[in-house]
Amino acid sequence: MRRGLLLAPLLAVAALGLAGCGTVDDGTTVPMTVAAPPQTAKLDWLEPFPATAPALVFGVTSFAVTEHGWSADISIDNRSDVGWKIVDRNDQSALDFGLLLFPNDDQDEFEHKVNTFDIPAARPATVYKPALPVVLEQGAIWRGTMSAPGALPGGLWVRFVFGPFSSVGEAPKDLPAGPLTWYTDHAYHLREVEEVSAVAA
Repeated sequence: MRRGLLLAPLLAVAALGLAGCGTVDDGTTVPMTVAAPPQTAKLDWLEPFPATAPALVFGVTSFAVTEHGWSADISIDNRSDVGWKIVDRNDQSALDFGLLLFPNDDQDEFEHKVNTFDIPAARPATVYKPALPVVLEQGAIWRGTMSAPGALPGGLWVRFVFGPFSSVGEAPKDLPAGPLTWYTDHAYHLREVEEVSAVAA
């Protein structure tokens, strides 16, 4: 299984393994840290799946943390010969588009968490501009911005999540028949207040 691919919905919420953690009302473990200050990053990530003869290519062009939340410019390129339904687009709780937070960017550790359904809950996007398509048709590319309110902890690493997707008709060869969700191999390090101050100086 190519890293970043999950063939089923999330089954568990994992702690981030940081010292000094607390819990929220639902029992989820969260890091006790200072909120990341406003920052922007040009990323230009392109991640094909599968790696050779890709059916889908997931992109993250840029990422921003603002005073009130976060936003990411993303894209989905359908290079397959079938359409891909973005599952239950009108059911906000069914969408996995958003970001995940990790204490490091260790790819082996991340891949293990994905393969064992042991990753933290996503921070879901709440706004899409333009709206996500119900079906990303053959040969189509969707480009837009996803965003959400809320602070992000400084010093952690961000990976982005896309999905879930279901093929319209038979899935292309070597792709799963059921819904798939994509997690980026790339990760972005959220700067902390000290780092931003040093840059400004």
